[in-house]
Amino acid sequence: MLHIVRHPYASEVFERCLSELDGSGHLVLIEDAVYAWLRSDPRLLQLEQQSRLSVLSADVSARGIEVCDKVLVDYQAMVQLSVTHHPALTW
Repeated sequence: MLHIVRHPYASEVFERCLSELDGSGHLVLIEDAVYAWLRSDPRLLQLEQQSRLSVLSADVSARGIEVCDKVLVDYQAMVQLSVTHHPALTW
């Protein structure tokens, strides 16, 4: 399952999403959720190490922050993730 989260870090929705992410799911941070990368949250770092975390590059650019290139995806890659990890759930 693909989990797409748009809510800010440490919100109830963000925490629920992380708690429901199973061992094969993939997480994509979009909109204000991209700020979560700046917190060095161990849960996100673990997902990154497992290649199960992506951050939408357009939202990173729009907010003027820097994110590890390894996790950046564009819209086309996000669509491919939604095909690969069906179904997709937006939080």
